[in-house]
Parts: sequence; structure tokens; C-alpha cells
Amino acid sequence: MKKIILVMAMLFMSVSTLPAAGNQYALKHANPMPNLMRIAIKNADLLGVDAKQMTALKAWSETNKPKMQEMVKKVMSEEKMLHEKALTSDADTSKEAEVMLETRKQIIAMKTKCNATLKTILTKKQYADVITIYRSVR
Repeated sequence: MKKIILVMAMLFMSVSTLPAAGNQYALKHANPMPNLMRIAIKNADLLGVDAKQMTALKAWSETNKPKMQEMVKKVMSEEKMLHEKALTSDADTSKEAEVMLETRKQIIAMKTKCNATLKTILTKKQYADVITIYRSVR
């Protein structure tokens, strides 16, 4: 009995932190790709990013981050709708699922383009260091 209570308490504590994580959880959930741009910007000093590179990094981020956030919100909204529909009706949700899956594809395409852009802005060593930092914080 004590083991069950302990497991339930641990489960409750882990679930109760989800709202606090907010957008970060949503982003990780909707987007399986690594966010290397954020790593590069936050670790600019460590990477030796110069002013010209930083301007390019921030320009990409400022242009594309709002688009990414909207797509993540759309995925989360579609998943919530699919979940609710599965609980309340017998309707086929395949078409609605396609919308969510297409948005996920768009997210992956944008992240792939982001990583390609990052490679053009940073030197090979800086990019390799971004990968190392990302892996160390994962």
C-alpha cells in the first residue's frame, strides 16, 4: 500500500509541474527537433559569436519564432480537440488528425531550415560546439 501511495505521489508531483513548464513543454511536445538557435544565442559568449553573427541569429529568431509559436499552439489545440472528440463521439477524426500532422511537418521543415541557417551563420567549430552544449544540457 505504501508503494502505491509513493508512486501516486511521485506521479502527481511530476504532472503538477507541467503547467509551470508551459510553453517549453508544448514546444518539446510538438517539435521533436532540437532548438539549436536558442542554444547559440544563449551561449554566444562561450561560442565566441561576433556582433555580425549575433545580428543574423537574432534576425532569424525574431522573424521565425512567432511563426513557430503559432504552429506549436495549433498542434496543441488540434490534439486537445482530437482528444475531446475521441471521448465524446464516434466520429472519424482522421481528417482532423491530418491537420495536426501537417502542422508538425511544417514545424520539422522550419527547424531543419533553422539548423541549415545556423550552419551558414556560425563557423564549423561554433556549430559543433552548439551541438556539444545541446547534448550536455539534454
